[in-house]
Amino acid sequence: METSTLIYCALALSAGCFVQSTVGFGMAIVAAPIVYFYEPRFVPGVVTFVGLILALINMWQYRRMISFTGMSAAFVGLVPGTIVAGWILVYISAEHLALILGAGVLLAVLISLSKVRFKPTPKALFVAGFTSGLMGTTTSIGGPPMALVLQHAEAGKLRANLAVYFVFSCVLSLIALSATGHFSLWHLKYALIVLPAPILTTLLAYKVQHLIKTEWVRYALLVLCTFAGMAAMWQGLSPMWT
Repeated sequence: METSTLIYCALALSAGCFVQSTVGFGMAIVAAPIVYFYEPRFVPGVVTFVGLILALINMWQYRRMISFTGMSAAFVGLVPGTIVAGWILVYISAEHLALILGAGVLLAVLISLSKVRFKPTPKALFVAGFTSGLMGTTTSIGGPPMALVLQHAEAGKLRANLAVYFVFSCVLSLIALSATGHFSLWHLKYALIVLPAPILTTLLAYKVQHLIKTEWVRYALLVLCTFAGMAAMWQGLSPMWT
């Protein structure tokens, strides 16, 4: 693999890690489309592994604001969602599933912009966890469903709880990807090669995240969710145009 390809992928992942460390999520939304352009084999495996390391770092950084009890329903929903995603990938393409899920995310964003307010009830968190498991395993972009449900939380708690959730979801996604042949030692090797740059930008993000207001975080979440839905639909439609 060319060195320039690794550099571009590392820079894309670094930008994504900076966004996620300041807003709460968004690493895959920013990085995955760029990484896919330069090296399609890095998506979703390499992106998901870097996301796991990022989530572990963020979970430690915001550990005092974590609410494991409040997120339990999301964890329960995540397991079957990830299993179903792994099963679906055996029978249908990830592109077709990405198209459906992307449309669903865009619809949820439109609902959020209306007077309807998502409340983080156990049922809503379960559904968000299930949908996130589907999206994370098939597209490496699993944050939008959870972010939409938690969008009205205080910024620090939002970052903390999403970090915990991403640790759990990334581990399950990597297990599912390994079982279906989409994550191997080859992916792990290149993930470790590009990892230093994302870690450095994550540490930089901690220096400026206190400047970001809670309301700005919510608007950023909605913008990122919109891009996520569009990116997922693009991933689903692009094979039809080639």
